[in-house]
Amino acid sequence: MEEEKKPRSSYTKGQRVVAIVVAVLLLSIYLITLVAALTTSPATPELFKASLGASVLLPIMFWCYIRFAKLFSDKNEK
Repeated sequence: MEEEKKPRSSYTKGQRVVAIVVAVLLLSIYLITLVAALTTSPATPELFKASLGASVLLPIMFWCYIRFAKLFSDKNEK
């Protein structure tokens, strides 16, 4: 009997964990901003600015992490 081959991911476990963390951070920031807007909190404008900034910066930082991880892992494999 042949063993079933499991599909291998091109991403490491660390990269997948960071992706989940970034997604949870973004969702929590959006949720906090929404709750603040609905309760007419005085901190709403600052939370909205933080939400916009995080929407841009977190994915860029994650992309950089993936690039550096692949760059350094390729050198170790050769």
